[in-house]
Amino acid sequence: MNTGKQFFTALEALRGIAAIMVMFLHTGGTLGPIPANIGYLAVDLFFLLSGVVLANSYEKQLIAGQISPVKFLLQRIIRLYPLYLLSLPIGLVNYAVHFGLDYGALAGLLVRAILLVPNLNAAGAFPLNEPSWSLFFEFWAGLLFSVLLMRLSFQSLLAVALGSACITTYGASIGGNFDIGHQAGYLGFGFSRVLFSFSLGICLYRLFDVRKPNTAENGNLIGLLVCGCLLTITNIPAALFFGFPYFDLLICFTVFPTIVWIAMRTTQTGSIDLTFRWLGRLSYPIYILHGPIFSLLQSLRQKGFNLPASPGAGIIVVIAVFIAAGIFAVRFDEPVRKKLKIMVLPKPTSIAPQSAT
Repeated sequence: MNTGKQFFTALEALRGIAAIMVMFLHTGGTLGPIPANIGYLAVDLFFLLSGVVLANSYEKQLIAGQISPVKFLLQRIIRLYPLYLLSLPIGLVNYAVHFGLDYGALAGLLVRAILLVPNLNAAGAFPLNEPSWSLFFEFWAGLLFSVLLMRLSFQSLLAVALGSACITTYGASIGGNFDIGHQAGYLGFGFSRVLFSFSLGICLYRLFDVRKPNTAENGNLIGLLVCGCLLTITNIPAALFFGFPYFDLLICFTVFPTIVWIAMRTTQTGSIDLTFRWLGRLSYPIYILHGPIFSLLQSLRQKGFNLPASPGAGIIVVIAVFIAAGIFAVRFDEPVRKKLKIMVLPKPTSIAPQSAT
């Protein structure tokens, strides 16, 4: 089956860097005091990349009826759930350390976490794995994509993105910036936040698919430059533009799409290609596993355990997370997903879709 899928190696690197930036936001003091930055916008980049990648991998198949929305969602569950479920025991231990050993409460939290049902209380929407809030909205965006968004015209999708951007900016004017959607009181804005960047990502892919721009020369250098731009942007101090959400809007609506567009026009070779692919391979394991680990360390520290909190000690933990992500990706996630696809989806397509979170 020829679906016209492409593999954008530079997008893999962007996903990896975005996951790393989100991880540094959640170190919980393990690295010592770190000024807050706008790394929270890395989640918006995730949503943008998901729109691009899912449109590239599935839109033509969905429109042609070669894959049903149910089968599409099963593929998304197989892609995202194994590592997510693996993270929940760590989250249970963290919750027990922090709030006490209440078996009834822990059982209820575990059931809600498995079903990805948010909690509307002060403990957070997803207390067992806080970063998984984006997973919840990723599934809703995928569902909407498979039944509606893929049928909309480019102009209609752009209108959806613009409308969602306005709603998100309104919420950000209340919360101070775009770091909303994961709190119980702002959960509704999570829908507009994902719909904004996700729809924009679909538009970006369609534009690329129609125009088919020439591949840029010096793909290795350009790929490194766009990665450097992302690192620079996400390290801007959050306090600098807090209370002025239009800066976040500018980044999400113009800067991130520009970076992604440039990255899509490149191809990499040699060690750069290998590094970019590994960044993409580790991005989801890093993103979904780091939250419970750092939360547990923070809870233990608050309970009086003398755990070091310094850049040196923190870097050791970060390196450990990288190693764990690599091991679980290669030894657990990829083999489990392969077996699940054989069991649940006995007729795989000829070209494996590029992964997305």
